[in-house]
Amino acid sequence: MKKKLIENLPPLRTKKKGWWITLQEVENILVLNVFENAKILYRHALNLDTKEYATFSEQEQAWLTAKVEYALGIPMDRYGGAYWYEPENRKIAERWNLSKQDHERILELLPSNAYWTKDNSFRRISEAETDHGRIKRQTAEERRRNRVAAMMERVPPLPKDWANWMDEKLTHDQNWILKCKATQDFHCSACGGSFTEWSEWDKLKDRQKTECPLCGWPVIVRKRKQTVEIEDKACLIQPIDEEVSVARHFKIRAEFFPIRDGIKAVESTEEVRIILFKHPKKDKCDLYYHQWSGFDNRGNPLNKKTGYCHLYDAGITEAFKDTAYEGEARIFTEFARAGLHLDYNSMMIATDQKNYVDLLEMLFRGRFHRLLREESGDVYWWSGSYRGSMNLLGRGIREVFKLQDVQKINRIRDFSGGHMMLEWMRWSEKTGTKVTDENLIWLERNRLWPWSFENLPQKMTVTQVMNYLKRQQRESYQGKAASVVIGQWEDYLKMCKELKKDLNDEMVYKPRELKRRHDEAVREIEVRRAELQAEAYSAKYGEAEKVLSQIREKFEYAGEGFCIIVPMKIVDIVKEGNALHHCAGATDRYFDRIKQNETYICFLRKLSEPDKPFYTIEVEPGGTIRQHRGMFDEEPEIETVKPFLREWQKEIKRRMKARDRKLAAVAKEKREKNIEELKAANNTRVLKGLMEDFMEAI
Repeated sequence: MKKKLIENLPPLRTKKKGWWITLQEVENILVLNVFENAKILYRHALNLDTKEYATFSEQEQAWLTAKVEYALGIPMDRYGGAYWYEPENRKIAERWNLSKQDHERILELLPSNAYWTKDNSFRRISEAETDHGRIKRQTAEERRRNRVAAMMERVPPLPKDWANWMDEKLTHDQNWILKCKATQDFHCSACGGSFTEWSEWDKLKDRQKTECPLCGWPVIVRKRKQTVEIEDKACLIQPIDEEVSVARHFKIRAEFFPIRDGIKAVESTEEVRIILFKHPKKDKCDLYYHQWSGFDNRGNPLNKKTGYCHLYDAGITEAFKDTAYEGEARIFTEFARAGLHLDYNSMMIATDQKNYVDLLEMLFRGRFHRLLREESGDVYWWSGSYRGSMNLLGRGIREVFKLQDVQKINRIRDFSGGHMMLEWMRWSEKTGTKVTDENLIWLERNRLWPWSFENLPQKMTVTQVMNYLKRQQRESYQGKAASVVIGQWEDYLKMCKELKKDLNDEMVYKPRELKRRHDEAVREIEVRRAELQAEAYSAKYGEAEKVLSQIREKFEYAGEGFCIIVPMKIVDIVKEGNALHHCAGATDRYFDRIKQNETYICFLRKLSEPDKPFYTIEVEPGGTIRQHRGMFDEEPEIETVKPFLREWQKEIKRRMKARDRKLAAVAKEKREKNIEELKAANNTRVLKGLMEDFMEAI
């Protein structure tokens, strides 16, 4: 688009009112001058040869890559399209005036057979621009795909010994003899031969080594298998040229199906290619994932992944040269030659973390191979930062391992321990508790970390806990994992604490039959739930209960047909609220008011049914009733209840003393303040309810 040419072209102006467009042509470029009340807003340009388009905003004094809809003010969707058939868009488009001559000129310059653009010049322009955008996107995508294909063609072929290398990593060059149940034939994976008679078969054990009677090749007898399938992952790092290298990730597989092909097959499926840029200025690499039609660097729809894998031990130094990963070339080569199965891609992600790379080398030199394997994957993919528990800034092995006892560090190496053993050694050093080899084997097998024991009796050693859990698994929890038994044990101890049992008593914290005692505790909790609930509320709201006991003599009253009862426990208020399905007891505010002598909760009962909840009353020290609520906040038999409540208020007045009158004045002040707050908040629903219930003591 020749933007300077258009800027230097004076717009063809108009003095017409409203919305108006004038048309100009310059060097086969169509220019629409968009006016509102003779004031120019936009200049939209369309190159008739290339269909390239742009809009100049007079307000912003800038060129925008925008379609004609932008200049017309028609709303666009997120993909740059407009729905012309929508009533609102059609109305906007129709407000723009264009001379008949200009209209016919646009139709002439932009011929179209589409019926929706037959007599609409603006749609003709929009269609041309849409076609241009589509072709441009298609061309860009085609160029991108060509670049991807060209890059993939540069990837070198697999090494000549790739199949043998995979065989060695997957099977350690092993071969097998299997017996087909259907035909009773024996099959050898080494030579592919089969035979019907073999006198040695019954004498041999499963997985025993022997020789094939046909080829004499060393084989392993697999009596419990009809096929052999072994899968793993592998990484191949190769140099390409002076610009790039590649790290290729494969799924590798060895299989032996006697009936199908009769010989061991080793194959690989490439899933991820990471192109490594040499002398990188911006990106270190680009990822290509295997998709339906081959490799592509746009998305990963088939969810191909890297992971722990074997690393081919040739070409690493040459491939990493001049890349961001050059500093890892030496240790990667050593790891590969040592046959270490690591997460090499994660280690490459953290290549900028020099302390992390130094940690990996220290673990390798110290022969902490399992810890090295686990640490190789302790990297955040999105940031490349280390997420493990080692101290990368430590000066010396003690600080790195966060262990002062070198014997414990050596023990991790000798035991081939990983993260779990490291945590147990730290726990052992912190608590001064011994953890035996037998403990470690059992803990590893059951995947139990130190924090798994946090809620168990601290008086017990790891050995005692282990033996106790083993016995429970054997006697009461057959087939259950140790973690499940620990969960039951923790649940039991929690219930014992709630039941106020002596957790220092070994008979309590370590019962002989955990499952039986656990179930008994569950039943006891159910039986004593009300009592325990009452104790819990009394512990929390003891002061409020003390106030209720002090006012009982003053507020309890019996009259004709009804009586007033003051609850003894806070839990009684909770039960009352649950029985009548209202909010008393469901919130702490009522209990706080009782504690402060602002209001009290009393129960109104029928004399004929004194134990059946009927009404809950909130009353001030002076006898003023704030609320009286029955079932579901309703007011049953209110015509007989209210006279009784008036009678009760008079009795309270008669019983009041000087202290009660002071408390009543304070309660009134707080009530009025609360009402003002409700009015300020425009809480009409609550205000209405309070006004309906309110009964001031006279």
